[in-house]
Amino acid sequence: MSPEGIHPAAEAVGLALDEAALARLNRYVELVFKWQRFANLTGAADEVAFIADHVADCLAVLPYIDDMPLADIGSGAGLPGLVIACARPALQIALVEPRAKRARFLQQCAITLDLPRVEVINARVEAWKPVTPPATLICRALSALETFVDSTHHLLTSHTRLLAMKGQVPGAELAAPWAERFVSVIHPLHVPGRDARCLIELRPRS
Repeated sequence: MSPEGIHPAAEAVGLALDEAALARLNRYVELVFKWQRFANLTGAADEVAFIADHVADCLAVLPYIDDMPLADIGSGAGLPGLVIACARPALQIALVEPRAKRARFLQQCAITLDLPRVEVINARVEAWKPVTPPATLICRALSALETFVDSTHHLLTSHTRLLAMKGQVPGAELAAPWAERFVSVIHPLHVPGRDARCLIELRPRS
């Protein structure tokens, strides 16, 4: 697979990635399918579908990622954490994944893709107690915002950003009593082939 496999996906979400980032992302996609039988990483039929359905979706959040340490909660196949790391290798990123096979895949990717600032945490997020909590927590796989908040409450400070990738804007969730503890911002994501995608940003109220 050549860098041209990723380039159109990046352009479609408004990103201009350098050749090194494109090469890392292409190698990442190859690794996903090399490990697929062992770790059951994706339901995508092939590399082209994986790029369109998953990689492009994760690249779309890059404009909302700053330079502060980041943790991907429930990273799975590295979505979005490894995709972000491939594009932004200087960023300190923790990939929190409780399933051992997937954690082994993530660790192998960090080594193969030469991403020394990626740390893989093979644990449930509730059991993860870093010395310094990351400034930003992101998730793609969790279905409920309240679950995201509850499972990471021990990591929250007054300056933490929580970023949740969603489909339709979850109006009912954001109107629930728990959400009153947070300031919320909705960032629309424009991903070709997706009817609706958004990034929900939550910050604790001071």
